[in-house]
Amino acid sequence: MTREKKKSGEKSGLWPRLVGSFVSCLLRCWWRTLRFRLDRSVLDLQENQPKPVVALLWHNRLFAAPEFYRRFFAGRRLAALVSASGDGGWLAGFLEHLGIQPVRGSHHNRGALALKECLLALRDGCDIAITPDGSRGPVYQMKPGAAALTVKTGAPVYLLDFKYTMALRLASWDRFFLPLPFSRVDVRLESVELSTGEEEATLEAAARDLQERMDALIVEETLPVKDR
Repeated sequence: MTREKKKSGEKSGLWPRLVGSFVSCLLRCWWRTLRFRLDRSVLDLQENQPKPVVALLWHNRLFAAPEFYRRFFAGRRLAALVSASGDGGWLAGFLEHLGIQPVRGSHHNRGALALKECLLALRDGCDIAITPDGSRGPVYQMKPGAAALTVKTGAPVYLLDFKYTMALRLASWDRFFLPLPFSRVDVRLESVELSTGEEEATLEAAARDLQERMDALIVEETLPVKDR
């Protein structure tokens, strides 16, 4: 094993797990202060409990996602698509501490393997969460690889959005929303019907449709936020 590979393995192994354990303990305390208000669409999904689904949400909205899933879909299992970059190793370790299965891959790295692992996770009964503009943006821009993966799984697709009544905005590429403790979180889901197929035109049409629908979910001007 080369020195470079050894370092990469260490970064995606012990240290991510240790850091993930510490951070997850802190965040669980924070998350429990959040007050969720569910749209009728969320309540319908709770009642119907469909087969494993693919859920898409913009990267800067995902802070409350693990707690939302824990509270309202505790009987379901969740996997999340994570970048195959070195930074993704830290996130993967953190997700494991939350009981979320990481699936490593991106449009530029391990895309075919990520699709295979997503299909395996779906067959194993896991829902799949994808941030289609992550992990480095541009913000609110649907990446072709994320759209293609969504179509190729053939699973039901849901668009997920969180709006926070009180939040800081971080100086990150996506100006990440960091809800203040005891903030209310308004949650909305939208079911999407997509044509399936491998043809380039089909994938391009799906990407446009998903982009338009996810754009319609966000109205940032209505959110009282503070910069940080």
